[in-house]
Amino acid sequence: MALDIEGIIQKLNLKWYRDKEQYSDGNVENDIMEYVCQNEPEDYGKIIAGHYSWPVYYHLTHTRKNILNWYPFKEGASVLEVGCGCGAVTGMLCDKCQKVTAVELSLRRAAITQLRCRDKDNLEVIVGNLNDIEFEEKFDYITLIGVLEYQGTYTDSGTPYRDFLKKIKSFLKEDGKLLIAIENKYGLKYWCGAMEDHTGIPFDGLNQYRFSDGKVKTFSKEELRELLIESGFKKSYFYFPLPDYKLPTVVYSEKYMPRDAALENMIPYYVPSDQSLILEEEKLYKDLIRNKVFDFFANSFLVECSLEDKKEEKVIFALMNTKRQKEYRIGTKIDEAGKVKKFALEDNENIQNHLVKCAKNMEKLKSFGLKVLPYRTEGKELVADYVELPTIADMLCNAAKEKNRESIWDLFDKLLKEIESSSDPAEQKECLIYELGLDEYKEEKNYGKILKEGYVDMIPRNGFMEPEGNFLWFDQEWVLDHIPSSFIFFKGVAETYSSFPELEEIVPISDFLKHYGIDKHLDVFFALNELYMKSIIDEYYAGYHVENRDQDIYRKNILKFL
Repeated sequence: MALDIEGIIQKLNLKWYRDKEQYSDGNVENDIMEYVCQNEPEDYGKIIAGHYSWPVYYHLTHTRKNILNWYPFKEGASVLEVGCGCGAVTGMLCDKCQKVTAVELSLRRAAITQLRCRDKDNLEVIVGNLNDIEFEEKFDYITLIGVLEYQGTYTDSGTPYRDFLKKIKSFLKEDGKLLIAIENKYGLKYWCGAMEDHTGIPFDGLNQYRFSDGKVKTFSKEELRELLIESGFKKSYFYFPLPDYKLPTVVYSEKYMPRDAALENMIPYYVPSDQSLILEEEKLYKDLIRNKVFDFFANSFLVECSLEDKKEEKVIFALMNTKRQKEYRIGTKIDEAGKVKKFALEDNENIQNHLVKCAKNMEKLKSFGLKVLPYRTEGKELVADYVELPTIADMLCNAAKEKNRESIWDLFDKLLKEIESSSDPAEQKECLIYELGLDEYKEEKNYGKILKEGYVDMIPRNGFMEPEGNFLWFDQEWVLDHIPSSFIFFKGVAETYSSFPELEEIVPISDFLKHYGIDKHLDVFFALNELYMKSIIDEYYAGYHVENRDQDIYRKNILKFL
């Protein structure tokens, strides 16, 4: 059936439209409109892979939804989305809330949003400047995602940012929430030399925008908090999305900050031009965290703003696995009530089946005598109690800092023993390596114990260390049949060495590989791991991040000054 494009676009509310495009990425938006018309959302990954550019990626990637797909919107909520752009977040809001009103300056972008959300019957898209629009209702939530910083241009006032927020406040219910996502003027990426996102000038925000026209402005954490108070918001709560609010994969908060060198799921920030970069952002977080200044240098903020100053339990941390194939996209969130919740990032029955499988994996491990963190089902979520214990990875790192080689080897031995005891054995000739053709079976070859069911997530960061010295396992998602226990062991320890380089100084990884006989199987294990990852990761996933960057660019840029 042909798509009635004109009929869909006619649904737009044009009452406040001024008949001119005020904001645009240019003609690429015509291409994006065509892609949206001809494809369903689940196919956008193919479009991004086939038409790889920053605007196409930015507007169509499902990673954009991570800014709020974990947020606990109340049931039956109404939402005003100010500056919906091309609808990257709009559809998710429609799925989570009863009614969504989206406002967009650009007619073309508004049309893309309407087309993108053509299956949503709880959406109204209004074209125009919010300052001109009047509403007969008030909203439970209002979102300003990448909008506040532009009010020097779009709000005609001597104090545009404060007056715009006051206007927003008038549309909010007394118990409502304003959700602001914005770059941090003092974000770490800017100290590293990334060009200011809005002006394209390196160090522009750090120089208080003296080198631009001042029509766009971002704020520090305290500047933003003070602005909100001046605008009538009595309470604000700060979240810190990484790598930033545009493409977040993990969200920390005031009550759950990153610890030491471990940054879950961190992907360094993408910069359109690396010609002014002088520092590697990802190598600085360790010191920021240890010096307790992470919140000052966070690349961006998500702020929950309230008109009432009352205590409420919040989600304090969220982690989203969006690089995966769609049936495996799950998130993890922690709330103040002490609950850890596993949830589907999309409304997909296959994801729910995967969550059920995760719970069964934990029970199966328990049946083999291993200690596991118990999960229970609440609605569509898997729930466990939050545990404040060091992980096995933490213990390895601490032992390395204390230069305690014996403790490191003891932890390695105990980890391998736990993995080997997690399943019934299988015959050597049944090993998955032979089935996949990665090696030829010979009787004299030995890959160690072959597990009938190998729990691939029995890795140091997925196990707690109890005070009595027992391991307590959690997050056991994946199972491979007839897998060598040594492969799981190698995979987890190698990841730990990557996260905690100080291990290499005390026990070189070459010593680890030789001690356990893994050095003889490295090529096969690398090949097996590549196949394993391909079975999970979305083949069309494309990310703008450090892997695409010339790693010698920092030296080259510094040499310009010498």
